[in-house]
Amino acid sequence: MTGLAALLSQSPEAEALDVLGLAVAAFEDAAAPRLAWRAPAFARLTPDLRPGQVPAGGLLAAVEAARRGEGGLIPLDLDGQAFEARAAHGDGRICLILSSAAERQEAEGRRLADRERLLLTSRVMSVGEMATMIAHELNQPIGSIANIARGLKARLSRGALSTQEGVEALDRAAEQALYASGVIQRMRSFVEQRQPQVEPLDLPRLVRATLDLLDWEIARDKVAARAQFSTLPPVLGDAVMIQQVLVNLARNGLDAMRGRPGPRRLTIVAAPMEGSDRMIELTVADSGPGVEAGAEGRMFSPFFSTKPGGMGVGLGICRSIVELHRGRLWHAPDPEGGTVFHIALPVARQEEP
Repeated sequence: MTGLAALLSQSPEAEALDVLGLAVAAFEDAAAPRLAWRAPAFARLTPDLRPGQVPAGGLLAAVEAARRGEGGLIPLDLDGQAFEARAAHGDGRICLILSSAAERQEAEGRRLADRERLLLTSRVMSVGEMATMIAHELNQPIGSIANIARGLKARLSRGALSTQEGVEALDRAAEQALYASGVIQRMRSFVEQRQPQVEPLDLPRLVRATLDLLDWEIARDKVAARAQFSTLPPVLGDAVMIQQVLVNLARNGLDAMRGRPGPRRLTIVAAPMEGSDRMIELTVADSGPGVEAGAEGRMFSPFFSTKPGGMGVGLGICRSIVELHRGRLWHAPDPEGGTVFHIALPVARQEEP
């Protein structure tokens, strides 16, 4: 044996592979791919296969698929159990690493569950940061309902209330109650733990809903908020997750501009990505001070924040969400001052759900 097979046959490496539980084997890259070497874990999975023998069944099919250069995971069956093989070539050998398909699926399930819990935590933190806005939005309709009720009581006590006036007043109170209910429902859907619901999304509608969600902060800080769109096809994604990204980036811009002199502008633009017919590009721009020198390379790093008391998870979560949607998120300084975040999202094709 030479090269890879010789290396793997040495005792320390074999013991290490056994400790790691890696089911690795090397086969001759020939028409009759004989087994050159196998790790102990591979031997336990294929007890009837000895060095110098040609594999049979699903294992032979996997070796031949590797010889044909088929990449990715190669599925195979061993005694009724589903396995997957990764292949590599080198020094006239084909190296296979076997892994249990069920274990990989379980690991993937745990990874998705962990990611969803992290996203849920981020959404809860976002709502916590927006507590003042939520309180304001709820205080307005509750105060209106209280005023209507006091007015009805006063006029009833004087006998100065007609049936039509009473009905109109109750209609206004009901409208305010429904508005308050809508605010609560909007917050509940924002933090609800669930699997991503991927569907074609109307980006202009989603951006307007995001600005509506932040309208009190925008008005309080006297920010000129503007959304600009060209004619756009829908993008494929989860509405709550994409809105979470937009809310986070927009609030970062609002925070950066707060208390600064001069005009304060928040602009969200969506247009086809230049040079691509498969991506839509969103930009979220503010007229704040921009990102400090030296911080640009770390802004997406976990637990790095330029905000006093900031947790430093927002931008990292945003990038994870966008990459989950097969997109990209990056930052660029605005030559006129401020910060611009770019989001590229794939267009929803007709054959996609």
